[in-house]
Amino acid sequence: MDNDNILNNNNFDDYIDQLAELVMAKIVEKYGKVYPLRFSDNQEEILIGELARLTTTLALLEDRQEYEKCSIIKNRIRNIENKLKNL
Repeated sequence: MDNDNILNNNNFDDYIDQLAELVMAKIVEKYGKVYPLRFSDNQEEILIGELARLTTTLALLEDRQEYEKCSIIKNRIRNIENKLKNL
């Protein structure tokens, strides 16, 4: 194996850092500044997002037949639904 053709770890890390910077620059050029992400302060939007996440998690756990975890998730979903009703 030819050692001239193999990047050492330092060169590879430098290459990856340069590549990451170029990719981020292209993203900012195309979409504008995306970091830091600005999440909503709206309580209803936050609760709906959490409800969606928990519903997806529940479906995955049901598929895996992890019913004890399902019970915990269902309780959290009920709590969020109650909070949404009270808004």
